[in-house]
Amino acid sequence: MKKIITALILVALIVAAFSILSAPPVRAQTSQAKILSYTWYTAPADTTLAEYIDDLVAVGEIQNVGSNVIGYVDITGFAYNSTGQLLNSGSGIVYGNNLLPGQKAPFYVDFNPQYSLTQSNTYVSSVTNVTVLVSYVNNATETPYSGLSIAAGSTGIDNSGTYTVTGNVQNTGDETAGKVFVITTFYNASGKVVSFNYTDYVSTSLSPGDSAPFTATPIDNSAQLSSEITDYSFLIQSTPVSSSPTSPPTTATPTPSSTASTPTQSPAPTSSGLIYVGAAVVVVVVVVLLALLFLRRRNKNAQFEQQPPPPPPPPPPPP
Repeated sequence: MKKIITALILVALIVAAFSILSAPPVRAQTSQAKILSYTWYTAPADTTLAEYIDDLVAVGEIQNVGSNVIGYVDITGFAYNSTGQLLNSGSGIVYGNNLLPGQKAPFYVDFNPQYSLTQSNTYVSSVTNVTVLVSYVNNATETPYSGLSIAAGSTGIDNSGTYTVTGNVQNTGDETAGKVFVITTFYNASGKVVSFNYTDYVSTSLSPGDSAPFTATPIDNSAQLSSEITDYSFLIQSTPVSSSPTSPPTTATPTPSSTASTPTQSPAPTSSGLIYVGAAVVVVVVVVLLALLFLRRRNKNAQFEQQPPPPPPPPPPPP
């Protein structure tokens, strides 16, 4: 019986090892996504993305520098004072997914004051350096539709002092695109990202040959911010007709050269492959515990069976 139990344990270990080796490679190397540039500022009173007014905010741009399509990217930011002390950290959102090799997308990091050293925004005035890193890159499962392009319209500063870009999205391919979004990234004279715009639902459906207009203005805008903008680029996202609105982007027009930063990539978070590892470990532990309990019970039964029967009672005394 001990040989059978040992064989069962070995089988469980083999199954666990196979589960670990066959786990799907969801996580990609963080080096596939490169941060090109970023700037930081405090959120204005009319902010639409920051959680609180006067939050520390970082905006920038990542690029797919690998050879595969990237599903999505996670960004993490760190704020320091002049002595290198960490004052706050925050996770960011990349406005673009399923990026083709070479494509770029903007990101936005909101540093929540509740997680800061002071648990308020009083630390912001002490920030002298902000570092933004790529923390996670996910492999894409599909290739985006590449039949969309943009015919730019007018560009300039309107009467309110806001930098404004207009244009038309054109479907030059042979498929019908579902919901269409345009992401506009704005640069200053140094090529650094200073703001972006996410134009929601340019069109709910765009047939081949059709076009749809859009207008883009910078988020968290101010007269000072708009005056700094000297260039911009586009990234078009679309969904298949039957899909949800959070699907992949398509093509992007060429973007101006940006000043590249070279932060060290941080470790990626846990991927779904570790779920398989955990499940395999649980299976092994359960099998081993059941085997030990079985052997223990069997030994107790054997000891009980080997005990001699109790002696007969003494005869009754003679009358």
